[in-house]
Amino acid sequence: MKERSQSKWMFLAALCVTYAAAQDLAPAGHDHSANGGRVLSLPRDLEIRLAVNALPKELRAGATVLVMESAGYVEARHGTNPFTCIVSRRGGNFYPVCFDEEGAHTILPAFADDAVLRLKGATDDEVDHQLAQGFEQGRYRPPARPGIAYMLSPATYMREKGKLTRTVPHTMFYAPFLTNADIGGVMGQTAFVDRPGPHGMIIVIAGQKEREALVAESQGLVDEVERYIGLK
Repeated sequence: MKERSQSKWMFLAALCVTYAAAQDLAPAGHDHSANGGRVLSLPRDLEIRLAVNALPKELRAGATVLVMESAGYVEARHGTNPFTCIVSRRGGNFYPVCFDEEGAHTILPAFADDAVLRLKGATDDEVDHQLAQGFEQGRYRPPARPGIAYMLSPATYMREKGKLTRTVPHTMFYAPFLTNADIGGVMGQTAFVDRPGPHGMIIVIAGQKEREALVAESQGLVDEVERYIGLK
């Protein structure tokens, strides 16, 4: 356990340079090829609170948190459990996500680099090209074991027709190179594979009662975030 904790610390130090029909919420698929948009920023304290809101309540206090600064993500808090949380800006979207240790090593770097490229003014095509090169050159790799990433915050926003739209809370399981044909996945009806490929994930939407409980618990945070990013 000590070796894994040291490995996580070294990695983070290096890194720091109802379904779709539910009410008016957007589908839970992640549109990473959207038309971009500015990289949104939050006050540090609000970004930390939003980042850990992606986790089940019991895991939040022990999570590591990275926050966005002018040059990219930096560690704001070193945790004691396996999870690392960020507010992702990938693809011009805006959502908190928390990866377990395997995901933090293999998937999180691509999320962080996407944001850094956008901060430097890269276009969607340029970002896609750089990330594709990263896989070709071995900078990014698929997860080596099963794992989990949480996106349970109601304050989760995907770009729909150029605008940020709130989407439904969900949990993701690493599924590199799996396809919806393999599992009979249909977005909005069953568990489904998002972005099939080396960083593909099976998405499982939170049930209606769980969604209602998450919204009730986090409504104040949702309102604060939406006021700050101009949605209210």
